[in-house]
Amino acid sequence: MKKIASHEDVDIFAPDNSRFSFLKSPYAAHLTHSAVDIYYGDFAGEAYSPADGEIIDTRCFSTPTPFKDRDFTEYITAIRQGEHVIKILHIKPDVSIGENISKGDRIGTFIHNGYFTFWNDPPMHVEVRRPGDYLRASNNLSLTPNIKWSRLSSYSSCRTIELECRVEEINKRYSLLRTNYDTCGDVRGFAMDGGFLDGYITQDPEGGFSGIIKPQGYSHPGISMLEITAGDSEVKCSGVAFCLSFNEPRIKVIPEKYGDIPLSSGDRVSIRLGV
Repeated sequence: MKKIASHEDVDIFAPDNSRFSFLKSPYAAHLTHSAVDIYYGDFAGEAYSPADGEIIDTRCFSTPTPFKDRDFTEYITAIRQGEHVIKILHIKPDVSIGENISKGDRIGTFIHNGYFTFWNDPPMHVEVRRPGDYLRASNNLSLTPNIKWSRLSSYSSCRTIELECRVEEINKRYSLLRTNYDTCGDVRGFAMDGGFLDGYITQDPEGGFSGIIKPQGYSHPGISMLEITAGDSEVKCSGVAFCLSFNEPRIKVIPEKYGDIPLSSGDRVSIRLGV
């Protein structure tokens, strides 16, 4: 397990093969930089505790979701650590109240419900909360990403970048692109404007939810340009998604709808992005 974020004396950890995102969600706590989503494994696969502490609450509830034909069941797991509570969503718990756990211990399994769009991989949503205030959606206990900032590549300070990519994998949900990336300590990502890109960027400048994580904090510059081409042709898609990773990161190209496959394995793709 490696540390990915903290709030005061509470540290959040993720498995060594994880990807993680602070901004790739419209959920309320992400808008205040108070949540991180951790990605690894499969739906119904094992989920591991991101922190040490005592289980003080596990519960399920039904909640309205954007996709009406999906399961409405959601779960909360709450872990007390000192003066704070670590809140976990999207995991069906198999731990008991009063149980003491350590980071990396199994706490349950990933669920798939109506919160997720078709291109979502299994996420564990994690926040740090105050005791007695971990059920509601809004939160203002901001998380600090654990990035050991070092010198980024020369183009990383630019507000317009062009990424020359190759399609590595395709499926009915998205295409995965591979290209050059930057590394700061254990964290890898795609850099521009002095930091790492994080989030979902759409062809519509008013859509999506994204930003840039910088040494001095979070930045949300407007998207001035997104052009995706393969050869001489524009790629018809809804947008691209970035996140941070402990392994070699990838860029997701999201189709306009499930089942569309706008690219082929091995295609060379150019992404031009401006903020």
